[in-house]
Amino acid sequence: MKTDNSSPIIPLNFSSRNSLLSANSELIAHLQDRLKAKRFRPQEGDNTKLAYMRVYLQAIQVQNSILKDTELDEIKNEIEELKEALKSQSKR
Repeated sequence: MKTDNSSPIIPLNFSSRNSLLSANSELIAHLQDRLKAKRFRPQEGDNTKLAYMRVYLQAIQVQNSILKDTELDEIKNEIEELKEALKSQSKR
C-alpha cells in the first residue's frame, strides 16, 4: 500500500485575493503533478483527499466572496464620502 503523504504548501492567511490565488495555484500544481504522469495510478486515500480538496475549494470561494463584499462596502463608503465632499464644496 503506497500512500502519498506529501501535500501542497497552503498559505494559512487568506486576507487578500493574492493569497487566495496562491492557495488555488498550489492546489492546481499538485493536481497537475499527479495527472501528468505517463500512467495514472489511483492511491489509497484518493477519495478522501479529493473530498478535502472540494471542501478546501469551497472555503476559498467563500473567502473570496467575503473579500469581494468587503471591497464593495469600502467602495460604497468612499463614494458616499466623495458625495458629501462635493455637497459641502458646492455649498460654499
